[in-house]
Amino acid sequence: MSLPGQNESASSPAFSGDDALPGNPSPRSPAYRYVIIAVAFVCVAAVYVFSMVRLFATREDGPDVKEENYRTRNVTLQAVRGEIFDREGRPLVTNEYVYSLIFDYSQLATLSLEEQNTVIARVMDYIDSEGIRDLMHESYCPLSGTYPYYNYDLGMLSGSLASSRFARIRSDMGLPDDVDAVTFGEAVAKRFRMLGSDGEPLYPDERMTDLVAVRYEMEAIRFSAEEPYYLLSGIGIREITGIRELGARGTGIRVSYSRIYHYPGTASHILGRISKIYAENAEYYTSLGYPVTAVVGVDGCELAFENYLRGMDGTMRITEDAEGNVISAEVTKQPEPGLDVYLTLDIELQKAAEKALEDNIAFVRDEAERTEGKFDGEDCDSGAMVVERIGTGEVLAIASYPSYDLTTFGADYNSLLADKRTPLFNRALEGTYAPGSTFKVGVAAGALTDGTLMSDGRAFTPSTVIVTEGKYTYYDDYQPECWIYAYGHQKHGAINVTKAIEVSCNCFFYELGRLMGIDNINKYCRAYGLGQPTGIEVHESAGVLADSNYTRQLGVVWTGGVTIQTAIGQAYNRFTPMQLANYTATLIGGGKRYSVHLLREVKDFGGATVYTAEPEIAAEFSMTGQTLETIRNAMSRVVEENASVTAFDKFPVKVGGKTGTAQVTGQSSNAVFIAFAPLDRPEIAVSCVLERGAHGASAARGVRAVMEKYFGIAPEG
Repeated sequence: MSLPGQNESASSPAFSGDDALPGNPSPRSPAYRYVIIAVAFVCVAAVYVFSMVRLFATREDGPDVKEENYRTRNVTLQAVRGEIFDREGRPLVTNEYVYSLIFDYSQLATLSLEEQNTVIARVMDYIDSEGIRDLMHESYCPLSGTYPYYNYDLGMLSGSLASSRFARIRSDMGLPDDVDAVTFGEAVAKRFRMLGSDGEPLYPDERMTDLVAVRYEMEAIRFSAEEPYYLLSGIGIREITGIRELGARGTGIRVSYSRIYHYPGTASHILGRISKIYAENAEYYTSLGYPVTAVVGVDGCELAFENYLRGMDGTMRITEDAEGNVISAEVTKQPEPGLDVYLTLDIELQKAAEKALEDNIAFVRDEAERTEGKFDGEDCDSGAMVVERIGTGEVLAIASYPSYDLTTFGADYNSLLADKRTPLFNRALEGTYAPGSTFKVGVAAGALTDGTLMSDGRAFTPSTVIVTEGKYTYYDDYQPECWIYAYGHQKHGAINVTKAIEVSCNCFFYELGRLMGIDNINKYCRAYGLGQPTGIEVHESAGVLADSNYTRQLGVVWTGGVTIQTAIGQAYNRFTPMQLANYTATLIGGGKRYSVHLLREVKDFGGATVYTAEPEIAAEFSMTGQTLETIRNAMSRVVEENASVTAFDKFPVKVGGKTGTAQVTGQSSNAVFIAFAPLDRPEIAVSCVLERGAHGASAARGVRAVMEKYFGIAPEG
C-alpha cells in the first residue's frame, strides 16, 4: 500500500481561484494557505470531537469516569511540505490535501482476530452501500477472482517488490514454493480465522474476498503502529461522519497531501519527486529525526532543498476508554509547515526551451530524410539546452529531451525504463559530450590573456596572423587536416584569431594549442568551469578534463597529437551542456565564473523571505577589454558571416555564437552550439547539444526559438 503523497497526484487543488467566494483570500496568498491548514486541522479534530460527543451522550457517568480505565496514545499530525515556485512566483509544485481512512494498529491490535474481521467487514459493507470503491487504494494482493476460486495475477507478481512480499508471506505460512492460488487463499483465510470450526467461511464470498485481500496487504506492508493501513483516500466530511457512526474500532482518519504539478511534463528532470523513505536510507533519515513513515524528496529540487521544504510533524495525545472511545484529544506539539522555495527558473522560458529542443530534433531528422547519404542527422533523437543569466550564475531554463511527466511517473515507469532514448536521464546536467569547435573560443581567450609566445618569439595578440595550409604538418607522424581541406583540398591561408573563430579553422588552433601546451589550456578550462562541478544544487556530472594523468589510467600515452586534437574540441574532454553554458557566460562576462544555482529565495509559510541567494564568484582571471571585445566580435561574425549559420538571419537582436561538430564513431556527429545576446550588453548565455545532430549549425535553430521567447520576439513565419 502506498502512502498518500507518494503517488504525486496531478489532480486539481481542492479550492481554485474560480471557486473562491467574493472577499476570500487568493489561492496563492499566505492567508489562503493558512485557511487550508486550518480546515485540515479542524477536520481531524472534528473526528475526535464527534467521538467524544457520541460517547458522552450514551454514558451516565459522563467525563468523570475513573482515569484508571483510560489509556493514552500519540497521533502524528503531519506537517505540510513547502511548495516550489519559479522566479516570478508562479506555482510549480504545490500541495493538495487528502483525507484518508486508515486501520490503526494501536486500536485494532487490542481486538481478537475475529473481532478485527468483523470491523473490516462492516467497513467494507459501508463502502459498498455508499458506492465508493473507486476511492479504495490500489490492491497489491496477487490473487485474482472471487473467494475461493482464485488465480494468481502474474503481471503483479512480476514486480520485484510484489514477488518478494509474496515469497515472505508464503514462507511465513509454511507453504511450498509451488502452492496454487486456491490453496494460498484458503491458507490466508484460515490463518486469520475467517473460517468456522467446520471449515466453512464465516462471511459471504464477496466479503471473504475483501478480507483475504486486506489481510494479505496488511502482512505485505508489515502493518504496525508505525505503518497504518490505508484503505480509502479522497473522502469528504460525509464519509468521515458515516464511518465514525459505524463505531468501528480501529479505524481512523489521516490528513495528508499529494504533490500537484502545475506544468505537467515540464521541468520534470529538475523539480524531482517525493516518496516514502527508501529502506536503504532509513538509518540516515531517522538519525535526522524523521519518522520512518516520512515522505522525503528523492531527486531534483525536492531532494536538493529537502531541508527547506520539510516540515516538522506535530503530535496529538488521544485519551481513550477501555472500549476505544475517545475521551479527549490534545495537541501537545503543533506541526510546523515547511518553507517555500523560489527557483531561478522562468517556467515560461523553460517551456519554450523544451519545445524548441524537441522541434529542433524533429527538424534535423526531417532534413536528413530529404537527403541521401549516411550520418547526416537521421539518427538524431535526443539533446539538451541550458539558459544561464550572465553575471549571476542563475539558471533560467534546463531542458533535456526526451523527458517525462511527473504526474504519470508511476504508471509510465516501466515504459520509461524500456525506452532506448533513456528519457529519465538528465542530459543537460549528466550528459557529457566533446565540445567540438566551441572549445576554440576558450583556447583563443586563454592564449590572448597569457600572450602565448609564437614560433617567432612574439606574443599572441588579436592581430597575430598564422598561415594555414589546410594540413597541419608540424609532426612527421601525425598530420591532421582542416575541415576545409576535405572539401577540394582548400585552405584558409593567413588569418588572425577573429577570422579563425569565424571560419572555425582547425589548423590555426592546432598551432595555437601546440604553443600553449595542455597544462596551460587546462588552467583556463578550470577557470571556465569545464570538467568541474558547476555548483548547481541538483545532481550533475563533473565531466572530464583530460591530461596525461587521465590517459595514463586508460593505458594511453599522451602525445603532442592529443594536445592539438584537444585544442579543437576533440580527443578526451567531455563536458555537460550546463558547463558549456557556464563557460560561455564566463567568457562573455569578462572572465568571472559564477557558481551555478537554482535557488533564488526561500520564504516562510506566511510569505516572509528568510533567505535570498546572492551571486557567488567561483573563479576569475584577468581578461582585458581588448580580449573581451575580440571574443565577442569573433562570435558575432560566426552568426552574421559564417554561411553555415543561418538560424539568426533577420533576427532583430544581435547575437554571438559558435558552432561545434563533435565526431561520434559509427553515428552522426553531435551538434553543439553556444551563444549569447545581446551583443553589446549580454544578458543570457545558451548552450545546445543535439545528440547525432550532424552539424553544429543545426543546433542554432532551437537557440533562436528560446531567444525569441526571452526577448519577446514573434517567431518567424
